[in-house]
Amino acid sequence: MNGRFTPFLTQMLGLAFLFQGASVLMAQVGPTATPLRSYDKGFREPVRLATDAAGRLYVADPRLGLITIRDESGHLLGVRRGFDRPLGLAVDASGRIFVCEAGKGRVAIFTPDWVPAGALGQGDGEFQMPNHIQITPDGLVYVVDSAANLVKVYGPDNQVVRQFGGSGRLNGQLNFPTGLAVTSVGEIFVSDQGNERIQVFDATGAFLRKFGGTLGMLGNNTTFGRVQGLLADGQGRIYLADAFRGVVKVVNATGAVLGTIGAFGSDPGQLKGPSSLALDRNNRLFVATPGNTRVEIFGLDAYTDPHILSANLTVDPYDLRRGHELRRGHEPEPAGPGSATLVPERKQGHHGQPEDALQHRKSLLVSVLIKIPGVDPSSIQESSITANGIQPAHVPGAFIGDFDGDGNFEFRAWFDKHRLVATMPDGEAFLVLSGRLTDGRAFESIADIRVIPTQGSVQ
Repeated sequence: MNGRFTPFLTQMLGLAFLFQGASVLMAQVGPTATPLRSYDKGFREPVRLATDAAGRLYVADPRLGLITIRDESGHLLGVRRGFDRPLGLAVDASGRIFVCEAGKGRVAIFTPDWVPAGALGQGDGEFQMPNHIQITPDGLVYVVDSAANLVKVYGPDNQVVRQFGGSGRLNGQLNFPTGLAVTSVGEIFVSDQGNERIQVFDATGAFLRKFGGTLGMLGNNTTFGRVQGLLADGQGRIYLADAFRGVVKVVNATGAVLGTIGAFGSDPGQLKGPSSLALDRNNRLFVATPGNTRVEIFGLDAYTDPHILSANLTVDPYDLRRGHELRRGHEPEPAGPGSATLVPERKQGHHGQPEDALQHRKSLLVSVLIKIPGVDPSSIQESSITANGIQPAHVPGAFIGDFDGDGNFEFRAWFDKHRLVATMPDGEAFLVLSGRLTDGRAFESIADIRVIPTQGSVQ
């Protein structure tokens, strides 16, 4: 009797597995991605990203040696400087911040208030090139050491628990790995960039499978290019930042492509050399695109999008000398350190001030033209404006007009040069301007500034 029913049972089991597989396939669909906007100010080479439980976004810029931090609405919270080629970033459940410093070969640890709190392993020299980092809910810290061709895993005591990889092309070996993603089921996906493939390991570091890889005599990969960054979402989908093709590929756990986000280019929503990915609590995907010097933002599936308005700024002058005012050809030179410049009283200007005195005062100020797309400049609240926390200086004259001759009105504000320079480091720096409209909406933007030391110059 058992023999008689075996084919039937086998057929039913086959159907059961078929329906189970179909349900899995139905669940594994690519996300719907909506281009939102980009952050294109405040860095020169945005390479690595991280988000925390509060929705803050951290961006590492190895060219400037700094990390910028924004809240979930896009407001710049701060800039942390002095890092030696910062790359990978991660924030653990307690709010501690981990920074991969390639220049020192270490992963430095900071408290939520940025107080130094040690480092992984021995500190300096622990890694040859710490490039990417992820912290799992159980507190394990995974670090991709690209130059050593290793993935190192650290425990709560900041010491190595295990490592896996090693140089080569065989299964389980790596050739300049650049990113990793640990899924909720404990599988570890590693972008094996030099071998143009993705390798998957179990929680112990044992090789499970791979996908991608070079094809044909020319070694062309028809699916993936040079994957720089990886990300796993809550549905088990894996996002691959394909730096070669300028897209983000979304795949399932076996490498089947579920969708593509973005396209190669420089227009809004397009990518050049995408290198890192991060998701926030609003289900927005952040993509670092150093080729476009910006971070692109996409809303995935059902998302929320808290954000402030972005303004366009024109700053004059761009170069500021520390301790001195920049002089233009007609401006008077001071007699010496600490001396006052005497300005003859000539033509009367606004409010009865001598015209020469007014012009000289303006030479000690920085002019900022503010444009907010789709917003009447008369709705900008002058009293709400600050630049690097400094309020505008009162200067007689029009605050709204077509000052740049482009046929559109803009709002102009003036700021004291000395006070602004005091808020900036020497060299490349940023002016962060924020304010509000009469309807209560906030706006913000960042402009480039160069600060020249009192002695010497900045190249």
